[in-house]
Amino acid sequence: MKITYIEHSGYVAEDGDRVLIFDYYKGTLPAFSECARIYVFASHNHPDHFNREIFGWAEKYENIRYILSDDIEEKGPQGRCTYIGPYQEIHVDGMNIRTLRSTDEGVAFLVHEGGRTIYHAGDLNWWHWEEESEDYNRMMRRNFQQEIKKIEGETVNVAFLTLDPRQEDQYAWGFDYFMRHTRTDCAFPMHMWEQYEICERLLKDSLSEPYRDRVMEVKRRLQTFEPAL
Repeated sequence: MKITYIEHSGYVAEDGDRVLIFDYYKGTLPAFSECARIYVFASHNHPDHFNREIFGWAEKYENIRYILSDDIEEKGPQGRCTYIGPYQEIHVDGMNIRTLRSTDEGVAFLVHEGGRTIYHAGDLNWWHWEEESEDYNRMMRRNFQQEIKKIEGETVNVAFLTLDPRQEDQYAWGFDYFMRHTRTDCAFPMHMWEQYEICERLLKDSLSEPYRDRVMEVKRRLQTFEPAL
């Protein structure tokens, strides 16, 4: 499997002629064959996770499908879009797709394809903000942990997880909790606002010692990885 970091929370996972694109909102895509089977996922309607530009790709790629959170109101090409809410499960071309509820908007995706499991968090994260009340932060912790408990102990081959520098000292709470409560082979940081030094910070942080060999260091746009899965 080939993984390409696009920008922010945007990633592409290529497995043979099957291409999964997650949370594109801007940036340059890799070149795909016009015969590729392309599946475009959007976890929610925030403008840093969804851009209606994705619907224009249907003019170039005949075999394209869209799996979209149901809070996205824009309607894409007829017959090619599936809208999905939290705690739903669908089957698309041999893929099993499940969702969790975000702690912000929309869903997180758990995609079973080709014998592998891919997780994309969207904005499902342990959000903690110093300027918010204790009650708010306590609620966020509870809601996040309840969602991850639904997949606790599950094997995840590839996980795209939030690592947000705006959270300051709490930047890795969600990432760390996920890694300690799932069996994740390979984790890719996202939502870094192009501050890639936050990834290096995690890899040097004693917090990550139990799993740092499974965290991919993202340094630039269009960086590619080919993990052995």
